[in-house]
Amino acid sequence: MFVRKLPAIVLTAGLLVSLSACTGLFPETCTPTFASGSNSELVSAVGSFGKDPRATFPTPLISEAPEVSELTVGEGDVAGSGDIVDFQVTVLLGRTGEVITSSSYDETSPVRRTVNNGDPLGDMLACSSVGSRVAATSTFENIFPDTNPETSGAEADDTIVLVFDVQRVLPGRANGVDQLAPSGFPSIALAPNGQPGFTFASGDVPTESSFGVLKQGSGAVVEEGETAVIHVSGIVWDAATVAFSTWSTGAPINVAAADVADDPNGLPPGWADALIGQKVGSQIIATITPADGYAPGTAPTGVTETDTIVVVFDILGLL
Repeated sequence: MFVRKLPAIVLTAGLLVSLSACTGLFPETCTPTFASGSNSELVSAVGSFGKDPRATFPTPLISEAPEVSELTVGEGDVAGSGDIVDFQVTVLLGRTGEVITSSSYDETSPVRRTVNNGDPLGDMLACSSVGSRVAATSTFENIFPDTNPETSGAEADDTIVLVFDVQRVLPGRANGVDQLAPSGFPSIALAPNGQPGFTFASGDVPTESSFGVLKQGSGAVVEEGETAVIHVSGIVWDAATVAFSTWSTGAPINVAAADVADDPNGLPPGWADALIGQKVGSQIIATITPADGYAPGTAPTGVTETDTIVVVFDILGLL
């Protein structure tokens, strides 16, 4: 089957108790962003979790306001507001049942969104649990407001049906205990969502790399060679604006806890030193001088190999 790819979707097993649509299954202590409705309850899926859901529903299905129903209920962690959700998804056209697009269904390459961060996909998964399969319905323009519907053979007011398989839930920010900020670093102020802001005092640019702990987590220790999920913001020393930040997209990144000299997928040496040995839930600040920074030609936009940078990263989990 030919499946179109929507840029808005495609990015870089729990116990299932049912295979039919049902309502009222979200945890009582969590309030979903969107309620279940008569349209989302019409969707069923018989495929195995983590694979093509083989979704069906009566056509044409017409749904304007977003509706969300759990088709199967997992027993894993629940996605609360601000949490990160990794999932696979299939998107179908409501008037025909045609598959418009889908994610890879490769467990190592999920779609990643933040719950209640203004992204409809993330918002639809509020209160879902790991191992759950979730059906959602709404119009194309409600779900993909920044995507031209013509690229998918749809119209803006067409009903779209989504079937999500929730693979993983991670906290959206470091949840460790606050620590006294080390001297010699810029001051860090956190926005309500946890995004760091930088204020530099007067003084010379550091000549040696160093790091400190801003929040001390209590989770597993990051061992060399493991893959960590982090939120990170980086800024050139004494610059007015950040050079790169995962907070701007709401999607943390996976990084190899290794020196790039030892692993081509690893990090600059100063960054690797700051990450390896830390605990999940921690927030780390690191000053990285050019000697421990990016090799020529590898620095992100806005950074050169001669810049001293400061990074603040939250360690959210290990894969």
